[in-house]
Amino acid sequence: MLSMTAPVLHCQQLNYSIAGKCIFNDLNLTLDEGEFLAVLGPNGAGKSSLFKAITGELKPTSGTIFLNGEMRTDISMSDIAKTLAVLPQSANLSFSFQVIDVVLMGGLQAGCGQAKVQDLADKILAEQEIVHLRNRAYPTLSGGEKQRVHFSRVLLQLAVGNKNKPQLLLLDEPTAALDINYQHQLLKSAKHLAQAGVAVIAVLHDLNLAAKYADRIILLKDGNICANGCAKQVVTTDNIRHVYGYESTVINHAEFSHPIIM
Repeated sequence: MLSMTAPVLHCQQLNYSIAGKCIFNDLNLTLDEGEFLAVLGPNGAGKSSLFKAITGELKPTSGTIFLNGEMRTDISMSDIAKTLAVLPQSANLSFSFQVIDVVLMGGLQAGCGQAKVQDLADKILAEQEIVHLRNRAYPTLSGGEKQRVHFSRVLLQLAVGNKNKPQLLLLDEPTAALDINYQHQLLKSAKHLAQAGVAVIAVLHDLNLAAKYADRIILLKDGNICANGCAKQVVTTDNIRHVYGYESTVINHAEFSHPIIM
């Protein structure tokens, strides 16, 4: 007999309107443990609103969001912080914290001792290749460096979080401020987390990055899911024309495991 486990995330019939404009309409979305989902679509498609609804920053007009089978509204903020880590599009701090202090903010909910948290933080700094920034004042960093620091912070949050339940990582345009090397490094890290069981959602603009790293892609247009599946199912000239109004060339070549969009 198969054991039925609840999905890590289930969005059920979400509706959201603002100033009479429908942002998303009866939207249903499910994400399983260890799955990497990319959310794509043109500007105004509803990507950021969906992201904010899942994080709790935005309250849908109607519908329900479940985390590991529990209604999100019934879960304490403390428990959510141990299960759900969020990397927003931009996270500015005006205080002159050192980089290590910003990263350690991810360990505030830790059940383990401070020495263990510090060890984990140092390990993450090394993995993300930002040890050289450890004692830098955060406001002096470039936009890309700040993004890498905040990604390290959410990695620490997941590392000290609740391992008894599947965890969820939300990334909102995480590669926007990064050069090509660190775009791939960040998404590789997210992919490794997914392979270790974390459910990952990334809002992306780059179709090629989504096709390379995501297990599944959804295309949003006017608040509706127009396509949902693996890269080869979703990234087609017809879908790109319908959603973006762009005449593309999609190359499926045996040398590549994913489509290439031009």
